[in-house]
Amino acid sequence: MAPLLDRTAVIQNAYFVNNLREACERYHSVYGVGPFILIENIPLVKVWYRGEEVEHHMSAAFCQSGDLNIEFIEQHSDGPSCYREMFAKGEEGFHHTAVFCKDYDAEKAKFEAAGYPVANEFQTGEDTFLCYVDTRPALGHMIELYQDHPGVRGLYAAVKASGENWDGKELFTTLG
Repeated sequence: MAPLLDRTAVIQNAYFVNNLREACERYHSVYGVGPFILIENIPLVKVWYRGEEVEHHMSAAFCQSGDLNIEFIEQHSDGPSCYREMFAKGEEGFHHTAVFCKDYDAEKAKFEAAGYPVANEFQTGEDTFLCYVDTRPALGHMIELYQDHPGVRGLYAAVKASGENWDGKELFTTLG
């Protein structure tokens, strides 16, 4: 069987957490990386969970560790999500890896045809989408598919630059 992704680089490891700041502090205490870029109350245009539109509120923090982006996600709403599928309230842990797609719709369809359904899909801008494919049967975690969009690439570039230029003083920062 041919691979679903063709030598696609994993660009991110992501964790679902109960408290962003505490999780970032724990991670820093082990790996020494920073700073963590906080994006609180991420504005989402639309969110679908297992094909149904839902309300969803979340915050995230990003840092760079070598060539790998690290993300922490905190869900504020109580509704269903790909995060709550894996972790009950009060639980946390490794959730997904992420990749950029050359053709977002085609690659998403390829996973679905192979029996890996989309658990959540997010519209973050007028023309910006990402989704979480439920690859737990094969990998034990989900894969986030990013539409290759300048805004998402810009976020990754900003996180990488902040890590390269970090003076080690302030552990948290914001974009802008």
